[in-house]
Amino acid sequence: MRITLQQRHRFNKAKPKIQLDDSDTKIQWDECDLSESPPYRLKGSMTAHGKFPPYKYEELPTTFKDTDGNVHNVDDIISVT
Repeated sequence: MRITLQQRHRFNKAKPKIQLDDSDTKIQWDECDLSESPPYRLKGSMTAHGKFPPYKYEELPTTFKDTDGNVHNVDDIISVT
């Protein structure tokens, strides 16, 4: 499953349940370190809320942490609820 930059920013706030391809159990997303990535949106004005920043998918972080502190690969995600 391809998880975009905007989805990763939203997942850091919403903390959804994630199912990985190696198990039937669902885990809860806790955080993905996006400190080296572009922001959710570029600066806009009062009426224009900003554009999504350009980025290369290959340069995004490849791992995320669950609420138990375990590290998982983003490419192993098969469903999000």
